[in-house]
Amino acid sequence: MSPRCFPGIHKLVLALTVISCTAAGTVQAQTVLNIAGEAVSTEDFSHIFKKNNRDSVITAESLDEYMELFIDFKLKVKAAEALGMDTASSFVNELAGYRKQLARPYLVDNELLDALVTEAYDRTLEEVRASHLLIKLSADATPADTAISWGKAMALKERIMSGEDFASIARSRGGSDDPSVKDNGGDLGWFSAFMMLYAFEDACFNANTGDVVGPVRTRYGYHIIKVTGKRQARGEMRCAHIMIRPDSDKGGPEEAKTKIDALATELATGADFAELARQHSADQSSRTKGGELPWFGTGRMVESFEEAAFGLAADGDISAPVQTQYGWHIIKRLEYKEPPTFADSKRELEKKLQRDSRSEQVRKSFIEKRKQEYGFTPDEKRFSQTTAAVVIDSVMQPLAVKKGLSKKPILTIGDNKVPVSEFVTFINAKRNRIDVTGKTAEQLMQDALATFGDEQVINYEDARLEDKHNDFRLLMEEYHDGILLFELTDRKVWSRAVKDSAGLQAFWDENQGNYQWKTRLNAVIYRCADASAAEQIMAVAEQGGDVETERREMVSENPLSITIEESRLEIGMNPVVDAAFESLSGVGITAPEEVDGQMRFVQIREVTEPAPKTLDEARGKVIADFQDFLEKTWIAELRAQYNHEVNREALHAIR
Repeated sequence: MSPRCFPGIHKLVLALTVISCTAAGTVQAQTVLNIAGEAVSTEDFSHIFKKNNRDSVITAESLDEYMELFIDFKLKVKAAEALGMDTASSFVNELAGYRKQLARPYLVDNELLDALVTEAYDRTLEEVRASHLLIKLSADATPADTAISWGKAMALKERIMSGEDFASIARSRGGSDDPSVKDNGGDLGWFSAFMMLYAFEDACFNANTGDVVGPVRTRYGYHIIKVTGKRQARGEMRCAHIMIRPDSDKGGPEEAKTKIDALATELATGADFAELARQHSADQSSRTKGGELPWFGTGRMVESFEEAAFGLAADGDISAPVQTQYGWHIIKRLEYKEPPTFADSKRELEKKLQRDSRSEQVRKSFIEKRKQEYGFTPDEKRFSQTTAAVVIDSVMQPLAVKKGLSKKPILTIGDNKVPVSEFVTFINAKRNRIDVTGKTAEQLMQDALATFGDEQVINYEDARLEDKHNDFRLLMEEYHDGILLFELTDRKVWSRAVKDSAGLQAFWDENQGNYQWKTRLNAVIYRCADASAAEQIMAVAEQGGDVETERREMVSENPLSITIEESRLEIGMNPVVDAAFESLSGVGITAPEEVDGQMRFVQIREVTEPAPKTLDEARGKVIADFQDFLEKTWIAELRAQYNHEVNREALHAIR
């Protein structure tokens, strides 16, 4: 869900960015505003004011002005609440959707998150090369299968440590389960942060060149890893290439090599790279763009291509012919970027981390800290009694417990006692997706309780965010009041101004003198390729002839010979027309003048003196003014209806 947009909103809402505060939360030492029975603390008002006036000098005048806007804003919210708009299901559901989104940053271990982002950045400055052996193992494998796979992985590691060739072991029967091993012998090439699963990446970056590490568990199974190299990150580059593919040439590899050498010779004598790429490159996706390829970094191209590209020292340098499995290439460096700074890459790293397995670490760490904070305690006796009721056939049967047991707590989290009935409901909702193969009832229930407990801890913390985090409380009040304000303002002002035709007509009748046309000009601007074209069209214009027919004949001979721009507009809307009118003092044609390599002249065909507008002609402006009128009238009514009192001493003490 994206934040709601509030188009056309009154300057009050723009000034406040739809932010408000209420008396909810901690008791504050001082009140700056009492409004309709609600106390607004100095601390909350100061937070709002400074958030929306970050670069402004705080003065008594600016505080007073902002307070008046704030009062108007709060009065509108009070009016919405008085109508019960804050209890409507549509409002409740919309606010709940925003809350779910806004709560996410508060339900993670931000200290660990920051540490992992810093770690990831440090790793983007380095590249690792490694080979691996994979022993496949499903994420939910039984203990017996896990032990077998572990033993197989350790046996392979011992062979490597004893001196056997890594690639030979990887390709051998019973070696690596990675299907790419037949081509690469287990070699994964160069990589950096976020290019491998985190557990795999972590093992590689924490090892030294030559180390053999593992078994390392990922969702694919166990890995034995040999780190074969480390180097500084290369950054990113953009290049163009010309590719000659042997299978596209009747002469085979020899003719392809001859052709790429001939192109290299052409380039050495000054031929245009992009033109040769368009004429000869076999890469259909890039040839129409002169051979240009998207930005790339380590691990995005085949190794020989990447080595040659990053070997070019300066923008514009061109490589010798380079062979890959796709054919022959000549590469031209177009642009290069060093690895970004931490400040430049932090936000992107945070996004990547949220999509990466690291995010689960952040979540787990947060849950463990909250468990300690709230004294999370499972009740072993109730758990055993519940487990005793489990029935497993080919699947887990619906779980039911005795009524007396269902009401008793199975978990304690802070002051919350979670009953067995909730745990049973949780299990029954998921039982059809539980793999019971090779697992006892005790194992299944332990796994279920762990997942259930984590969810309950998150829910417990989530329910207390407003009390624990003042900034979150204010943020939620911002959305609460903003949604209400939008809905009621639309009803009372924006939509009413459009739909209330009688009210709009009455407003027009009282104020139509404010809507007047200025002097209007019917003008034509002629732009001609040269003096001859200007003479030709001007002769027709001066005689009142058919200018359009003449224009068509002229552009049929030369499409760039003339452009004509006709308009009917008020003085002040086009400086070229205004200047022509001033020089002519009425209708007529100006002398041609050279402007930006063209000959330009202006014809004023008609001048209309100032006159009143009709309602249809002024409708857009009239509706906008009617909206302002409705809002001012509404605010006056609200100020008369609700009491409000400002503590000026507290207000002016804000700094």
